[in-house]
Amino acid sequence: MSTAKYSPVANSRLIGLRPLTSSRHWWRHVILLVTVFATCTCMLLARREPSLYNPLPSKDDMSFNSTSLPVVMWHGMGDSCCASWSIGALQEQIQEALPGTFVHSIATGAHVGDDTLGGYFGNVNDQVAAACAHLASIPQLSKGYNAVGFSQGGQFLRAVLERCQHKEGMPKMSKLITLGGQHQGIMNVPGCTGPSFNRGPSFACKVVQLVLGFGAYLPWIRSHVVQAQYFKDPYHYDKYLAHNQFLADINNERPHKQPQYKENMLSLTQLVLVRFSDDNLVVPRDSAWFGYWDGQQLQSMNDTQLYQEDWIGLRQLDEAGGVTLEECPGRHMHVTSRWFDAHVIQAHLKT
Repeated sequence: MSTAKYSPVANSRLIGLRPLTSSRHWWRHVILLVTVFATCTCMLLARREPSLYNPLPSKDDMSFNSTSLPVVMWHGMGDSCCASWSIGALQEQIQEALPGTFVHSIATGAHVGDDTLGGYFGNVNDQVAAACAHLASIPQLSKGYNAVGFSQGGQFLRAVLERCQHKEGMPKMSKLITLGGQHQGIMNVPGCTGPSFNRGPSFACKVVQLVLGFGAYLPWIRSHVVQAQYFKDPYHYDKYLAHNQFLADINNERPHKQPQYKENMLSLTQLVLVRFSDDNLVVPRDSAWFGYWDGQQLQSMNDTQLYQEDWIGLRQLDEAGGVTLEECPGRHMHVTSRWFDAHVIQAHLKT
């Protein structure tokens, strides 16, 4: 991984995992996963002091005096909470643009190694529960906060909202901003982008789809591989409903609905959904806007059953003017500091 510092002057700094340009390069993903696993294992064996990683201010330190609400962030796959070349740099950018603002980035582990590894392996339900407890323990958030989720961190923060917003002692999320989230899951590997443009997948991608659809719902995989926990197979929707342990729940897709999820969603003042125009990592890319490929055609957010029957309050929030759809030019998580400042900090975090 590059250790170059994220520069506010740069126009094309990558945040998160670099997407591949073609499904023909699937083998690079295998090499990357092996490399990440080996690297993170070495970091874990190094046993770095947790106090040096993602430190919090003293519980008595209430010196943050910005008129803007505090900000909570959750990173995406292949990243960590505080890397100077990605999330850590954005934290600095927010604090420079909004002096005195408290900013905290969620970590899924005590070290950079297990935090990064936690983006690939772990039980997402457990991670969300731990994040809820962690946020409730931070007094600087007691008057509320705005949340920014990057890639899969977007739906994880939505789970925090839906499952914990109502609980006693839990700070209240005011705005939720997600960049390249997978709110309707993923259905294929990067590069199989046909459904993103309302086209059926190629023959090779159909084969991959069958393999993924078989493996994602196996007992160990569905509870330990993070991406499997938001894999949504449109060709085997019944298996998805029966076995998916995360996404099907927070989307209220099963017959027994959780009314609290809808109530908590409606407590937001704004939901901002950012899609990347050339996203070839998230399939379909419209998942960032709650779009869904049903196996035959691409459904926009407004056409989905989730929206029409208002399972999580998305329709009611939208009709009240509380949902904003935005598009960031470029591929998945290719965010420039200029775009982030204009479309996230100034537009949504400043007020």
